[in-house]
Amino acid sequence: METQVRVAERSAISTSAEASLDSYLDGVANASMIFRTAVDAYLRDGSDGLCWQLARRIADLVRVLDDMQQTLEMRHAAQSAIVGVTSAMLDPLTGLGRMLKDIKRQITGFAIESGFTLSGRRVPTHLSAEVQELTDEVCAAIDALVEACRPGRQDWQRSAAGDGKRGVGWHEAQADRLSTALLRRILADEALHVEARLLLAQFVEEIDRVADQAESVASELHTASLSGNSTAVVGYSH
Repeated sequence: METQVRVAERSAISTSAEASLDSYLDGVANASMIFRTAVDAYLRDGSDGLCWQLARRIADLVRVLDDMQQTLEMRHAAQSAIVGVTSAMLDPLTGLGRMLKDIKRQITGFAIESGFTLSGRRVPTHLSAEVQELTDEVCAAIDALVEACRPGRQDWQRSAAGDGKRGVGWHEAQADRLSTALLRRILADEALHVEARLLLAQFVEEIDRVADQAESVASELHTASLSGNSTAVVGYSH
C-alpha cells in the first residue's frame, strides 16, 4: 500500500510539473509573437504608440514568466527527494530566461527609438520585406525550441534524425544566411550615410542574435545530455 501511495504521489507531482512547464513554454511562444509584431511596428513610421504598447506587454509577460520559473525551481527543490522527480524538464529554463530578457531589451529599445530618439535606424522601405523574412526565421527558431522543450518531446535522437521537421539549428542557419545578405546590401548602399548604414547593420545583427540565443540553448542542452549531466535533450539540428 505504501508503495502504491508513493507511486501515485510521484505521478501527480510529475503531471503538475509538466503542466506548469507547458504553461511557461506557452508564455515563451507568446513572447515570440510579440517580438515579430514589434519588429513590424518598428518598420512602420509613426508607430511609436504601438511600440510602447508592445514594450509594456513584453515587460509584463517576462515578469510573469520570471515568477513562474522561480516557482518551478522552488517546487523542484522541495520535491527533489522523491524518486522519479528530476531536473530534466526544468533544464531549459535558465537559457530561455536569458533569451526572454534580450527580447524584452530589444522591444523596449524599439519603443524608445520610435518615441524619442529617432536615431536613424529607420529601415528603408526596399529592405523591409527582407527584415520581416529574417524576423520570421528568428521566431521560427524560438518556436522550434519551445516545441522541442515540451514535456514528452525532449528526444534528441528523433530530432537529429530529422523526423520530417526543421529544428532550431536549421532555422538559425536560415536566419544567419538572411542577415548576412542584408548586411551586405546595407553596407554597400551608398545612398545611405555611413552612420545610417552602421545603425541599420546593428539593428539586423540584434534581431539575428535572438536566433543565435535559441540555438545556444539547444546546443547547451544537447551537450549536457551527451555528457550525462542531464537527461534533457532538445531538437537541435542543422
